[in-house]
Amino acid sequence: MPAPLEFEPAIVDAHEQKFEASCIPSCVELVLKLLKRVDFGYYDEQNAWGSTSDGSFGNFNNRVLFGLRFRNLFFEHPRGAAFPLADLFSRISVELDEGRFVIISLASSAGWHMYVVYAQENGEFRAISKASPPHGHVTIAEDKVKAAVAWMQGTDILVYE
Repeated sequence: MPAPLEFEPAIVDAHEQKFEASCIPSCVELVLKLLKRVDFGYYDEQNAWGSTSDGSFGNFNNRVLFGLRFRNLFFEHPRGAAFPLADLFSRISVELDEGRFVIISLASSAGWHMYVVYAQENGEFRAISKASPPHGHVTIAEDKVKAAVAWMQGTDILVYE
């Protein structure tokens, strides 16, 4: 039986998003910190990414970091009425049940923002992220991930093994 996810708000609160468009590597770093693969001061992924605004989960697809291989899933499905939402939600549930966080892309006022899904409660997924600079130290939450993804008609995720 997999170990339950250990979600530590203090780790999340200590992390920060350093650049305007570095939410993807910020979430990867946050997962590594939550799993205690790196220390609080690890920002190598964001520092390498900088202000790159044309990146995607594909930049981390099949990358191995600190013993974890990251994989981009559901990117091949266009958003719309035919998007396999049930399959996506099932996959996220399986990842959480097996003790793994999931990084997800959600619509935001700036276009897209990445979050780390860490729990499922009352049929909904809960996720956290860090705000963009100059408020990169502020933790933000999304407690209705399924509803957001359904409204968006799909999204992609980044998982690891």
